[in-house]
This record gives sequence, C-alpha cells and structure tokens, in this order.
Amino acid sequence: MIEMSVESTAVTISPLSKEEIDRASDVMAGAFAADPLASYLLPDDRNRLEAMRWFWYEALRRSYPHGRTYTTAPEILGIASWLPPGVQKETFWNLWLSILQTLHRVGWRGAHRLFALMEFTEMLRVRHCPSPHWYLDGLAITPKSQGLGIGSLLLQPVLDLADREEQACCLYTSTERAVRFYQRQGFIVCEEACFQTAAPPLWFMVRSPKDFQSSKLAKSLFAQT
Repeated sequence: MIEMSVESTAVTISPLSKEEIDRASDVMAGAFAADPLASYLLPDDRNRLEAMRWFWYEALRRSYPHGRTYTTAPEILGIASWLPPGVQKETFWNLWLSILQTLHRVGWRGAHRLFALMEFTEMLRVRHCPSPHWYLDGLAITPKSQGLGIGSLLLQPVLDLADREEQACCLYTSTERAVRFYQRQGFIVCEEACFQTAAPPLWFMVRSPKDFQSSKLAKSLFAQT
C-alpha cells in the first residue's frame, strides 16, 4: 500500500474491492463525461453519463479478478484500472460481447463507433507494444482531487511492478493535457491518429521499463531491428 496526505487527510492507495465497483464506475463515468472521445461516441448529452456508467461498471467488473485496479481509501478519489500481460484480448472480446447484448444503452450509432474504436486501439496496441505489457484501461480522478498528485500515486504500483519485471506499459488518451501528464510518468507518444474521419485525435503511448537500454526487453527489441 502507498500512503500520502491530501489536505491534512491520510489517503491510502490500495486494490479496489468488489463492493467498491459500483461507486468506482460513477467516478469513471463522471471523469470522462466531458471527454472529446466520449462526446463523439455518445453525442446525446441526455444519456451519455448513464451509458458511460454502464460501460465502466462492465469494464471494472471484468477486470476485477485480475486484481490490478487501484483506488484511494478511506474515500474513493480516483481509480486506475490495469489489464496485466496476457489478458487484453480476452477482456476485449468479452466486453465486445457484452456491448452486443445491451445495444439499447448506447444505440446503433454509438455501438458502431465503439466497435471501430476497439478495433483501432487493438491494432495500435499490437503494432506498438508486441512484447508482454500492461495496458492502462482507465485512470480517473474526482474533480475535487485533481492536481494533488493522486493520479501519479494510483499508477505507481503497476509502474513499479513493470520496472521490476522489465515489462512495458501502454495506453491511449484523447486530450493533450493527459498526454503531458503521462509524459511526466515516463510514457512517450508512439502514434497520433483518428480512428474515424470525424473522430477526435487519439494518442497511443508506451512506457518502457526504467534502465530500458540495459534491460532484456531492450535487447530483444533491438535484435528485431
């Protein structure tokens, strides 16, 4: 566990419990409701928040068994949800099937765009991060807690583990502000692209382990070039 003090209150970074998934999905949905990508996927303001809450509830529920979703205690101020090496594709297809079963939540247009996004980001992941890696499925901080360093702390458990195991981490984001934040965590932009003509740009980012030049991962990658 990681402990810190936020505005004179002790905060602990710890794994998300099953009982916290419902509240965590609220935090995720609220944090991403105004995101340009969310607005494109779900252009109807009236049902966007509820649709996103459902989406994140499903995503967190499916990633929970892997035990790599972190939050703060005693109050949920943020969430960092990771998928460990080897489970990305399984989770991707399970979530796709879940969406097909609940089209009424996002509508046909939203579903079509979401399918296209999933296919596109999966292609980027395979292209830029072929070695075993960690995938950041989502990072969200409540509005009142932004700018306090909680986001960095929520990422730290997996970043430290990835460094020890000499594994890469990857993600995509849709805002330049987030790009700058992730760059401070050691991620670099591998590609900027739009998955559809009218869609907002996405930045696919990868973080190599510390001491990458001397790591086994680096040697294996250099041997392929």
